[in-house]
Amino acid sequence: MVFRTSPSLAQGLLEAAPDGIIIVDAKGIIALVNAQTEKLFGYAREELMGQPIEILIPQTFKHQHVNNRDNYIAAPQIRPMGIGRELSGMRKDGSLIPVEISLSPLETDTGRMVVSIVRDATEHLRIEREMKDLNTQLKQNMQELLVSNSELESFCYSVSHDLRAPLRSLDGFSLALIEDYQEVLDDTGQDYLRRIRASSQHMSQLIDGLLKLSRITRAELHKEYLDITAIARKSLDSLAKPGIAVRMETSIIPRMKAHADRDLMTLVFDNLLSNAIKFSAKNANPTIEVGVQTIDGETVFYVRDNGAGFDMNFADKLFGAFQRLHSANEFEGTGIGLAIVQRVINRHGGRLWAEGQVGFGATFYFTLPP
Repeated sequence: MVFRTSPSLAQGLLEAAPDGIIIVDAKGIIALVNAQTEKLFGYAREELMGQPIEILIPQTFKHQHVNNRDNYIAAPQIRPMGIGRELSGMRKDGSLIPVEISLSPLETDTGRMVVSIVRDATEHLRIEREMKDLNTQLKQNMQELLVSNSELESFCYSVSHDLRAPLRSLDGFSLALIEDYQEVLDDTGQDYLRRIRASSQHMSQLIDGLLKLSRITRAELHKEYLDITAIARKSLDSLAKPGIAVRMETSIIPRMKAHADRDLMTLVFDNLLSNAIKFSAKNANPTIEVGVQTIDGETVFYVRDNGAGFDMNFADKLFGAFQRLHSANEFEGTGIGLAIVQRVINRHGGRLWAEGQVGFGATFYFTLPP
C-alpha cells in the first residue's frame, strides 16, 4: 500500500518538530515558519512571514549574513547541524540566543528555497562549559596529586633511608652484647636484647615493604606475553621450606598466559604464594592451588590454599598497607604483601579480590586486561 501524505499531515509534522523550521526564498525572504520558531524567537509567525531572514540575525552580523546567504543560494549543499562556528540568533526583544543551524536546499515550482532547522544550543553550551570546567579541575587535581605523590615518595624514601642506619646500629650492637657479654648478662638481659634485635629487624622489613610500594608506583611497565605457569612455579619452588614442602600438595594449571610486566607479576606470586604457604603451614596436609578460570567471560587467575582463612566481614581490610587480620604471634609478617599485590594489579588495570572462611582457607583472585 502506498502511503500518501495530505497537506494537513505535512503541516502537522511541521508544527510537531522539536526544532525551529524556517523556509526562505532565494532572496532570503521568510516564506514559512513553524510553532517552535515562534517560541524560540518570540515572534508571532505573522510578524516573520515576508520579512528578510536577517530579522533573526544579530546586528553585528547582518551585513555579513547577506553575503553568506547569497553565496549559499549560488552553490547550495546540505550542511548538518553543528558544522561551523558558534552562532547566535536575535529574539524579538533584542536578546541573543545561542543556536545550531542546519541548511538544506529545496527545489520548488517557484524556484530554489532554503530550509533552515534551528536548535536552541543553550543547554548544549552549558554542558560544554561544565565539561570544560570539570576537565580543567580534573587536570588541576591530577597535577596536585602528582605533586603529592612525588612528595610522598620522596618522604618515604628519605625516611626509609634515614631509618636504616640507626636500625642497623640497634641490631648490630644488640648482637655484639649477646655474643661478647653473654657471661655478664643474665637470661632476662639476653631476652631483652633478643627482643630489641627482633623489633629492629621487623622495622627493617617494614621499611623494605614501604620502599617496594614506592618503587611499584614509580616503575615503568614493560608488558610482554608471559608464561604465568612458569612464574608461579618458580616462586613456589623458591618459597617452600623443606620442612613444609615434603608434606605440601601443590597444583599449578599448565600453559597459563598473560600480558603483563614480568618483574611485577613475580612480586604478585611471591606475595600470594608466601601468604598461602605461611597460613597453611600449620595444616597437617597443606594444599596450594594456582589456576585460571573464566567468570562472566573474563579471565581470572587465582591462588587458593586450605589454611587459616579469614572472616569475610573484614575482607575490605586485606589489601591495606600494614593491615593484619591475624596477630604477629600467630603468623609473622609485615602486613604489606597484599598491598603490594593490589598496587601491581591496579597498575595493570586489573581487579583483585579475595574469598575465605576461618579455618577453611582463602582464595585470592585477580584479572589482567587482555
